[in-house]
Amino acid sequence: MPVAEYEDFELEIGSDLPVGGGPQQYYGRVVRSPAGEAPKAQVKFWFSAPGELAKLRGELENAVLEIDDKNRQGPTTRGEQVLRDFGRGVFRSVFTDVPSIQRIYERSKGAAQDLRIKLRIEAADLAGLPWEYLYDEDDMPGFVSLTRPIVRYLETAGSVGRMGVKGPLRILGMIADPSTSEWPKLNVVKERDRINKGIDSLQHEGKVDFQWVPGGSGRDLMKKLLEGEWHIFHFIGHGGVEEASPGVGASGFVVMVDEDGRPVKKFASDLAMMLTGAKRSMRLIMLNCCESARINVGDRFGNPAIGLMKTGWLPAVVAMQFPITDSAAISMSEGFYAALAGNRSIDDAVTLARKFIQEKSRVEWGIPVLYMRSSDGRIFDVEAPQPLPTPAEAARLSKDMLRQRRDEFMEALAAGPATIEALEELTRRGQELHGLLADDGELSVRLAKVYFDLGTLQHKQKQIPKAAASFAYMLKLDPAKPEYFVRRANFNVTVGLYENALNDITEAIKLKPKNPEFYWIRGIVSMTAAGIDDKRGYLEEAIKAFGTAIATNENEPKYLVSRANAYAQIKDVAKAQNDMDSAIALAPDNIDLLVQKAKMIAEAA
Repeated sequence: MPVAEYEDFELEIGSDLPVGGGPQQYYGRVVRSPAGEAPKAQVKFWFSAPGELAKLRGELENAVLEIDDKNRQGPTTRGEQVLRDFGRGVFRSVFTDVPSIQRIYERSKGAAQDLRIKLRIEAADLAGLPWEYLYDEDDMPGFVSLTRPIVRYLETAGSVGRMGVKGPLRILGMIADPSTSEWPKLNVVKERDRINKGIDSLQHEGKVDFQWVPGGSGRDLMKKLLEGEWHIFHFIGHGGVEEASPGVGASGFVVMVDEDGRPVKKFASDLAMMLTGAKRSMRLIMLNCCESARINVGDRFGNPAIGLMKTGWLPAVVAMQFPITDSAAISMSEGFYAALAGNRSIDDAVTLARKFIQEKSRVEWGIPVLYMRSSDGRIFDVEAPQPLPTPAEAARLSKDMLRQRRDEFMEALAAGPATIEALEELTRRGQELHGLLADDGELSVRLAKVYFDLGTLQHKQKQIPKAAASFAYMLKLDPAKPEYFVRRANFNVTVGLYENALNDITEAIKLKPKNPEFYWIRGIVSMTAAGIDDKRGYLEEAIKAFGTAIATNENEPKYLVSRANAYAQIKDVAKAQNDMDSAIALAPDNIDLLVQKAKMIAEAA
C-alpha cells in the first residue's frame, strides 16, 4: 500500500470578547492549506455558555460509554446518532456556514490527494470537545477522521525531525495499579494480555520489541529506561486533572505508585523529567488513561498529554478522551503499531488504528486523540529489510546454478559456524536461497536451526531486539518444532514478556501434549510472573500446570517441589507439605529436599 503524502489544512478556532462588552464570540481562520489562507471570520455554534458546553460534553461521553450498544450491527445506535449529530453540527458551523472557510476547504480537497486537518483550538471553551467526531455529510464515510487525519496541533519551540530506526521499534510498556479506594483496581494480567494480543504478530515477525517495566513506580521506570534506546512509551493506568487554584492553572497527571504500593500523582512535568534520559530516542508517548486527553470546559491546557507536549522535546502524544474497552484497545494496538513499524507517519497510523477499532466498535474509534508538533507526522524512519528474490528471478537461474548454491550453503552449515558474524552471513545467504526455493522443506528446517543458534548467541550477548527477530524467523521457517517455542519462551521470560512466554509454551504443548516437562515450564513461567505482580491468578495457573506434569509423570520429584512452592505462596501449607513429603519419598537421599521442607514449615509457623 503506498504511503500517504499529506498536505495540511490548518485551521485555528479561537474566541474574542467583542468591543464594548457582551458574550464572547468564536472565530475561525485557515492558517495554511493547499488552496491558500482565509482570514478570521465569525463562527456561530448552537452552544455558547459554559453550562451548555459542560452538558454537551456529558451527553457525548454517555454516548461513547453505552457499552451494550456500541458493538451492535445493523441500524444506527442511539450513541452513534448522538455523536453523528454533534459532528454534523460542528462541521456545518465551521466548514459549511462560514463561506471563506468552506471555499478554501473544498478547493483543498480537490487540490490535495491526501489532506490532513490540523486543528489549533485556541478557544479554551471548545478544547474539551471531541473534534475527532467531525461529520461531513457530503463525504462517504461521513466521519472525517476515518478517512483523513485530524490532529490537535501544538506549536512549541524547537524543531522535530524523523529519527532513523534500525531493527524493531522498541516500545516500553508500564502499568501502574495503586489498588486503593480512590483509584479502581486494574486487572494487570488482563491489561498486559490485551496489549500483547494486539502486537503479538508484530513481535513474532521481529518488527516490534515490546517490553514491560517490572513495577509501577517512577524508580522502576527509570531503571528500565537504562536498558538501551526506547522509541515509544506506552502507559496504562489512571490519570486526571488537578483542579486549578488561585494563580495556578489546572495540571494533568498520571498515577504511579511508591515503594509501598501507595498512589503517587506524577504530573506531566514529573513524567517528562523521568523520560528525559531517553529523549534522544523517544518520539512518542501513548497514554492509555481514560482522562489523559480530557480537557475540562474552559481549561485549554489541563491534561497530561498537553502537559507533556509543552516540554518542547516530544514530537507526539496519543491519549484517550474517554474510557476504552478491551477489544477496542487490542484493535488499536494492532493497527497503530503495525503502521508505525511499516514506516507510516504518526497521523496516518492513528487513522489506520481508527479503522481497526471501527471494525469492533461503532463509536470508540474517536476516543484516541493525537497531539502533534511534527510538521509532517514522520517521527520515525524505520529501516525496511531488503526484499527477497522473487519467483521470476528464480526462473532466470538454471537448475544447476540453484543446486550449486544450495550445496554450497549446506556445506557452509556443516562447517559449524560459531560466531554471530558467521551466522548472520549464513542467514543472509539462506534467506536469499529460501526466496528462490520456497518449497524446499529441508532448506527451511536447516535455516531455522541457524536462526536458533544465532538468536541464542545474541541473547547471551544481550542483543535483545536482534535475538527477538532471530527467534521470530526461526519459528516462521519451522513452526512444527516444539523445542523452538520453548526456547523463545525462555527468552521472553528473561525480558519480562510473561504472557508471550505462556503463549509460546501453550504452542509447544499443542505440538507435544504428553510432554510433562512443557507443563512444568509453563508452571515456572506463571510463578515467575506472579513474583512480579504478586497475583494469585498466576499462582493458580502454575498449580494447575504442575498438576498436569505430575499426572503425566508421577515419578519426577521436581514437579512436586515446584507445586509445593506454589501452594506455599498462596498460604496453603498443608498441601505444600504433602507435596514435599511425596517428593522426599521419591528421592529419600536428597538432603536439599529435607532442608527445603524444614524451611517451609518454619516460614509458615
